Amino acid sequence: MITIAYLNAGPYVQNGMPAPCFPQTCPTLGYLVIIGLAGLFVALWGAVQTFLGFLIREGAVEYKPGPIEPPKPSSGPEDENVLSTARDLQRQVKLPKFGEITGLGFRKPVVLLLYADLRGRLDAEERKILLTYYFLALKPRLRLLLRTLGPYIAAFLLIVFGGIPITLQYGIQGGRLYGQFVAAPAAIIILILLLANAKGLILRHDTYIAGLMGQRPLLDVFKKIDSLQLPRIENAKRRQGWTLRLWPMPNMTERIRNLTDR
Repeated sequence: MITIAYLNAGPYVQNGMPAPCFPQTCPTLGYLVIIGLAGLFVALWGAVQTFLGFLIREGAVEYKPGPIEPPKPSSGPEDENVLSTARDLQRQVKLPKFGEITGLGFRKPVVLLLYADLRGRLDAEERKILLTYYFLALKPRLRLLLRTLGPYIAAFLLIVFGGIPITLQYGIQGGRLYGQFVAAPAAIIILILLLANAKGLILRHDTYIAGLMGQRPLLDVFKKIDSLQLPRIENAKRRQGWTLRLWPMPNMTERIRNLTDR
């Protein structure tokens, strides 16, 4: 990105200082700003992909190369009962009209899927409690989201817009130093803090949902699912150290502990 900026700045950069924003230079300066923003998001995307690659190598994340086969709907009395319960809950919870519920879930763009491993292992009341939890989870509290994610969004924007006056004041060399020694380390730290606090956001939302539908019924369903020792749930419990701290989704043990401590 720095090389592209140097090549495109051309005659508009004098001694490392950008020219005043006159009509003939504004497009070039605007282009450099766009390049900088694109570089920031590309760097963040690369950091996330690197982190996911590390988790895949460690076995903490399942990865299957090639196209993923679409889920196949099944039919039977239990499946029809689940669909009937889901339609009733959609009206009760007053979700936005994503579309008609089908055997696979909602029609596009939202699809609600249930684990096939739970088929035949939960009774009708437990399925209703679990479906109610899923439906309420689709309605995140805006205040909770803003309170948790707002500071990180503001920090990212501050990093981006903070580089503009530094570049204007000290030139491209100053902007490069700002990006290398201030913006990049700060972005990495913010990303790590965001991942570490995302789990807390989900657990606080679980507590909010439990307050709406009853803590004991939801806790009992979580404990029963945990007792089934399903492969995906057990695999999530094997995360340790920094993988456990930075993984944004809580495992079943953490969800149970969160509701038990309330």
